[in-house]
Amino acid sequence: MAINKTIKEKAFAKINLGLDVLRRREDGYHEVKMVMQSIGICDELTFSTDADIEGIKLVTDIDNLPCDDSNLIVKAAKLITEKYNIKQGVKIDLVKNIPMAAGMAGGSSDAAATFRGINRLFGLGLTEEELCKMAVKVGADVPFCVYGGTYLAEGIGEKLTKLPDMPSCVVLVVKPKFDVSTKHVYENLHVETIEKHPDMDTIIDCVNRKDLGGVAFHLENILENVTVKEYPIIDEIKKKMIEFGAMNSLMSGSGPTVFGLFDSKANAERAAVTIREMEDVGDVVVTCFEDLSSDEVRKKARITIKSAMDDTDNVNEVHDCVAVEKRGVISASYYEKDPESKSDIITTITISDRKLVYKKTGAINTEMIITPDEATSQVYSTPHGDIDIDIICHEFVLNEIADRIVVELEYDLMSGNNKMSYCDMRIEIDYNI
Repeated sequence: MAINKTIKEKAFAKINLGLDVLRRREDGYHEVKMVMQSIGICDELTFSTDADIEGIKLVTDIDNLPCDDSNLIVKAAKLITEKYNIKQGVKIDLVKNIPMAAGMAGGSSDAAATFRGINRLFGLGLTEEELCKMAVKVGADVPFCVYGGTYLAEGIGEKLTKLPDMPSCVVLVVKPKFDVSTKHVYENLHVETIEKHPDMDTIIDCVNRKDLGGVAFHLENILENVTVKEYPIIDEIKKKMIEFGAMNSLMSGSGPTVFGLFDSKANAERAAVTIREMEDVGDVVVTCFEDLSSDEVRKKARITIKSAMDDTDNVNEVHDCVAVEKRGVISASYYEKDPESKSDIITTITISDRKLVYKKTGAINTEMIITPDEATSQVYSTPHGDIDIDIICHEFVLNEIADRIVVELEYDLMSGNNKMSYCDMRIEIDYNI
């Protein structure tokens, strides 16, 4: 049966805190060693399904962005849906905030978000490691973008080693109005003739010690040997950032984007005002490092639970709660009072695309697990004793609608071979309170 679902993912841009090219390989690729860092600029992708969608349909807010098979989003979507024999069509809406052709892995990050989004949309249950094995077939930067955070990347960029998360830092990002071809830059980098390479070992050591000043001091990108010579404005932007108090400045990737690291947001904002007035300057954004390895968001919210069992009237519960979201898994916790003992009960409802866990601790201790794919057997504790039950789920639909998370469930409660009751439940977590 076709499902109608909506899932949202963010695709974060990256910068290189250090980038070295070691050699050109026989297959034409280049062996690299670089430290990658996610920053707060992100594209927004919405994945949806319904019976009227066929194949992969990409819609963007950028007129000149191709939406055919040449787009990495479409490539990623087709790769994962074909591999897992998904016949249902998917519509992908892209809001583009990362500058294009900027050396910030915008396309790669969109592809990574596509792997994550379709994994969640269809409840495939794939780990990040499994997603990365597919991701490298789309692009060398895509595996890093699946994870995000701070990583050492080697090989052609696919060999990843997690590094400690960097201390918080203000980042000023400037994208000139022109584009730079990554292929052109690498073809014109005669690495065998370059005597001075970036000191990547020292940069990595500074990252391991969380020494932000040391990282800033040693920022270096070997690709500047090509791009800066052809586009001197890149060096002018770097100097302007340092003039306004940047700890240091560097070109990201193959360019032409330049970033500066600041310990003062006020200085970064002042630099941004001046740089916006420079000729040939396009996007200018003040942002920060983004720690995606622990991509956890806590918000105040309101949870509404509407449930009915068999032919009984609906039961509506409304509670203020704290909702914690991490990579598509949402947990909402709230306090209740036990009607008999008047003691506290903490109720936590954890929702993902493949599971709902309903847990009470305190005066009552119990846990119910509902999954869309299989019956679950558990002990349900009540003040009057424990009950052995099976839960057979018939419908499990998770949707993200604006500032709300909605999950709709239909399931049977069984005790042995005997049906106890049929349950219809709708849970809404509303952030807009």
